[in-house]
Amino acid sequence: MTRKKNRAMDNKLIEVANFTFLNDADILESILQNENIEYIVENKNSSSVLPGIDAVGLRLVVRLKDVPRAIKVITSAGFEKYLSDKIFE
Repeated sequence: MTRKKNRAMDNKLIEVANFTFLNDADILESILQNENIEYIVENKNSSSVLPGIDAVGLRLVVRLKDVPRAIKVITSAGFEKYLSDKIFE
């Protein structure tokens, strides 16, 4: 049971960054791909549906086990201003 619980916790998705502009999210996506960190950008399709309106609240989430690496990559790339307050909750 404990093993299953640990796996479930490792797979829990945590918001590590949030963006207003799609371009910023796209750049960080590329960086995370290069580091082999799996991620999801939530609300990305909203930007396509509402062209010209960037302020849709893009959220970048990663697995709990990848949060420390993601924070390091985001910070090293100079994107620390996008780090989510939710990481520290």
